[in-house]
Amino acid sequence: MSATILDVNQANFQAEVIQQSHQRPVIVDFWAPWCGPCRMLGPVLERLANEHNGRFRLAKINSDQNQQLAMQFNVRGIPAVKAFVNGRVVDEFVGAQPEPNVRQFLQRVLTQMPNAAPSQPKPPTATSTPLSASVPNTPQARLQKAKELLRQGNGREALRHLPTSDTGEAEQIRPLAQFLVDVADGRLTGSNVNIANMIQKREYAGAMYGLLMEMNRGGNAVARPVMTGLFALLGEQDATVKAYKQQLAS
Repeated sequence: MSATILDVNQANFQAEVIQQSHQRPVIVDFWAPWCGPCRMLGPVLERLANEHNGRFRLAKINSDQNQQLAMQFNVRGIPAVKAFVNGRVVDEFVGAQPEPNVRQFLQRVLTQMPNAAPSQPKPPTATSTPLSASVPNTPQARLQKAKELLRQGNGREALRHLPTSDTGEAEQIRPLAQFLVDVADGRLTGSNVNIANMIQKREYAGAMYGLLMEMNRGGNAVARPVMTGLFALLGEQDATVKAYKQQLAS
């Protein structure tokens, strides 16, 4: 380990994460030795930490050995990655994400630090241009824009961008977008609200677990289409998708 990448536990969490996050962002990786997706994501985070040459600190927390911290920060699936800036969590995701997604996550976090290095231009944010100002024309471009919006938790705009002529991937994703809209508008309640909140926070492992429980209980007609939508959103190579596809097949 180094000054940029370090192991953190209950005893030094306040000093190494909370206090340090007032100087630069601290990315906390909750992991466990038995967790296969953790072993996939860990090297990606470490490589990016070295690549950014100290612009953020990577704190690795063994969730098995630090269960109180895991409970305190509502870790419901691992790997769970939480970004701290100025003493609070500003962004997070769950599951082994592809490296481009992790890079986008880091870009979002780094721009939230008031003293972020000016050498790298700040990427445009979701609020810098109205979403309605630019609608891609081709079905593939519309689909990619809809997926980007869904990763931001915006089901309503995602529905507007989804191509209507596509009967494949777009139609798999549509129930997921509609689900977020129906929960937001109060048409779906109960456990659906918790699942939608996890999707919007990119806690996909927790959302899939909730959907699986709903399917096992029966009576929730939207659970399976929403799960299929998450599979399509995250892609076949996503470790969480692979794990839950196996559970559905068993």
